[in-house]
Amino acid sequence: MSTSNFTDFLANLSLIWIVGVITFATAIRLALVRLPSPSARSVAEFLESGIVAIGLVFLLIRPFLIQAFFIPSASMEPTLLGQQGAGDHILVNKLGIRLHPPRREDITVFIAPPAAVEGTAEAASGTPVDYVKRLIGVPGDRIEAHAGRVAINGTEYSHYTLRQKFLENGLFGQEAMQRSVNEPGYDLQANFHLRFTDKGVTINGTVVPNTKIAELVTGQPSFPVTVTPGYTMRNGVRLDEPFTAEDPDYDLKIYEGQSLKADNGHYRLNGQPILYSEYAGYNKAPTGPLAPSTYYMMGDNRNDSKDSTEWGPLEGNRIVGKAQWIFWPLSRIQTLH
Repeated sequence: MSTSNFTDFLANLSLIWIVGVITFATAIRLALVRLPSPSARSVAEFLESGIVAIGLVFLLIRPFLIQAFFIPSASMEPTLLGQQGAGDHILVNKLGIRLHPPRREDITVFIAPPAAVEGTAEAASGTPVDYVKRLIGVPGDRIEAHAGRVAINGTEYSHYTLRQKFLENGLFGQEAMQRSVNEPGYDLQANFHLRFTDKGVTINGTVVPNTKIAELVTGQPSFPVTVTPGYTMRNGVRLDEPFTAEDPDYDLKIYEGQSLKADNGHYRLNGQPILYSEYAGYNKAPTGPLAPSTYYMMGDNRNDSKDSTEWGPLEGNRIVGKAQWIFWPLSRIQTLH
């Protein structure tokens, strides 16, 4: 078992296992202390120290103070790397949530609501699932998002369609083209982040000239290109979010406490499909406030994150704590902000 897997195993030991280990170790210790042998008494003292340590770590520190978690998906990239990018292991401060309310911009671990895990094996078994996202809105905040678009000679392209065009025209290389065909689970978005900015379109931080974009997509490098960056707003103020992988590829409002989302021709209310006519009617209203005791969670990888934009605001009692540190792999050790 690797160091990281062993850490995950310890972090997720159930209470039954912990109590069983303590009970078993206690029984052996009691048997040893009755023996006259000095070595038996030494082993008993060692077991006693181990029992106390296990009790402190698993019955006090882990439930109430600090716990380790593993990042399996790309939804928080580039801040937290998912399994394909090595897989970050984080320590979560669980005490802070008991001392003060959750704060905007905190990277937050929480128990996923039923709508987030609907249809999964965990939902069927009733096993709680932990998610990690960034807290964007607190009760009373008004959240909205506006989709980024690139217009080439008057035709608009989203992040998704532009990424596919780049792939088809070889901008990402032959390996990406082959993997996209041969590997059904290959996540093109996780490997090639497109960001629409005031300076143009970037791929993983590298600017692509407008003439190159026009040539790859239309074959005509002289076609005019207009870039409109997407952005998120809170209480009428446009947020500066340098930690995101991409600007939003969707339009979003809060409608009667629910997430109203338009995503490349798909219209949803708290993740449930609705007709365009319904969306158009709801969308006439200004974005509303988050209800009391609810929080808005969004992944830093905005266009590859199943978050509050899909399943709605989160109930505050589901919040576990604030992600404080990356502790594994060693090359990624850092304090999180």
